[in-house]
Amino acid sequence: MNINWKKTIFIVLDLALVVYLVLAVTSFNRPTPANDTCTQVQITIADNDSCGFLSALEVKHLLESKHLYPKGKKLSLIDLRAIETALKENSFIEHAECHKTQNGNVGILVEQRLPMMHVKADNGEDYYIDVNGNIMQGGHYASNLIIATGNISNWYAQNYIAPVCQWIASHDLWKNQVEQINLLPDKNIELVPRIGNHIVCLGRLPETNDKERRERLINQFVEHKMDRLYKFYRYGLNEVGWNKYSYIDLEFDNQIICRKNKHKLSDDMLSWDQTSTPATSQN
Repeated sequence: MNINWKKTIFIVLDLALVVYLVLAVTSFNRPTPANDTCTQVQITIADNDSCGFLSALEVKHLLESKHLYPKGKKLSLIDLRAIETALKENSFIEHAECHKTQNGNVGILVEQRLPMMHVKADNGEDYYIDVNGNIMQGGHYASNLIIATGNISNWYAQNYIAPVCQWIASHDLWKNQVEQINLLPDKNIELVPRIGNHIVCLGRLPETNDKERRERLINQFVEHKMDRLYKFYRYGLNEVGWNKYSYIDLEFDNQIICRKNKHKLSDDMLSWDQTSTPATSQN
């Protein structure tokens, strides 16, 4: 029998190459005994400078409380999906991703929700609202967020106070000037500025059950009131002084009622023509 040695050699070489590739891939994917256990957990908090709600230590404690912290566990037993799900259940976390590495590490990336307002209601409730209007319970955010106080329910905070705060936050002047929003029992809205020893009353927000229309009306309402306040600041307080009045009432469109500080005996009622700039006193 004649054997084609040349063809046989090529077949043997091909088989050897296939066996080598299979063994190489298998060897590469099989953890060595030293790396079979998670040796390090790398926790990264995205946007921590602008949000600042969570630290890596808090994420670690959160996972430890649920017995999901991966360090010291076998890589094959670490459930990445369970870790991500547990993290997303936290009201301060928008998104979480986990992955394993060949050298026995587990990486965790956490994206925080962006807080917009800190609510401290008269009924004792204390929480945050993010830029999407969602409630964030607990936490210890220390940044200069607008604080909302007064007779505020969760629903009213989300559907009425939040749009006011969003409008203010979108304007650099007012974002830096307004420190607090206060809701009175009659639902009139008050603003506490950072500069000036006074309180500003905007009046009562427009109400409707239609969400889109409500947000549109509130935006128009706040823009109109803040435009009047800006003109009063520029042409009124700059003339008489920022500490003359303790209360500035913008509820009515045809006048601004200003309450003088305690050493003054009477209030001022100022006519305000939107087409003109200065206000005139009618004492």
